Amino acid sequence: MTLRALLRLCRIPNVFTACANALAGIFLVRGGGFQLNDALVVCASAALYLAGMVLNDYFDRRVDAVERPERPIPSGDVSAGVAAGLGTALLVLGIVLAGLRGAASLGVAAALASAIVGYDAVLKSTVIGPVAMGSCRFLNVLLGMSVVWPSGALWMAPVVMGLYTVAITVLSRDEVMGGGVERTRKVVIALGGLGVLTMAAVFTVAGRAPGGIGIGLMCSVPFVAFLLVRARTNFEPLWHSAAAPSIGRAIGGGILLMPAIDASFVAAIGQLTGALAVLAFIVPASVLKRWYYLT
Repeated sequence: MTLRALLRLCRIPNVFTACANALAGIFLVRGGGFQLNDALVVCASAALYLAGMVLNDYFDRRVDAVERPERPIPSGDVSAGVAAGLGTALLVLGIVLAGLRGAASLGVAAALASAIVGYDAVLKSTVIGPVAMGSCRFLNVLLGMSVVWPSGALWMAPVVMGLYTVAITVLSRDEVMGGGVERTRKVVIALGGLGVLTMAAVFTVAGRAPGGIGIGLMCSVPFVAFLLVRARTNFEPLWHSAAAPSIGRAIGGGILLMPAIDASFVAAIGQLTGALAVLAFIVPASVLKRWYYLT
């Protein structure tokens, strides 16, 4: 067993998107502020996300032996026992770190841990699997927001992230074998609708900007534009091809768009520095994806 095998097992590039969720949540409820002990929920988010990736491969080990034999567990690079132990330890660590931050964070972390195990062990292949995965991202943004419980329009941020994740998860079901063009196009249309919903949600959140909605919208425009351009480039090929490689690339690119969604909401409250900090998580994720798979 090597460090590289463990990092592959953890899908290490993805953890930065989870940290972006939590950090954005903190900035949104604090109006761009950040306290030192808020770092506990960012670390908790990372631990819980890594736990989810490890446990995903543990519960999928028999399927992966057929469909993805090169992965760490079926290839023998990491034993099933080590994966189960590591995933459980990370799960507990995430809950403990959140508990050190406060009761609200502990409650959200416990709910997130339950959602992770529920998805990985039971719900993934069911009809509600995508919704279960969407709930994990929803709770991950909410974990950051738990440092100061959100109110009003701020709830749009975790809702949009959750719905976006549902769409990506539906798409991922055809990642190995490919899918039908018509079915894939329906997901692309749904993603287009989510783009409209995201712009409407950002507009709503912009009313929370200190200088008023005009300032919030002005700050958010570059981030929303970046998000929409990248999203079109990423998902447009699926309109013409539902082959497995095309779907795999779109899913990986879709995951990397998550910090841009988060950053758009932070920018909408007039916090450009915070938005840039959140968007910056795309960089390490993009660099590491050259050596470690995302999906």
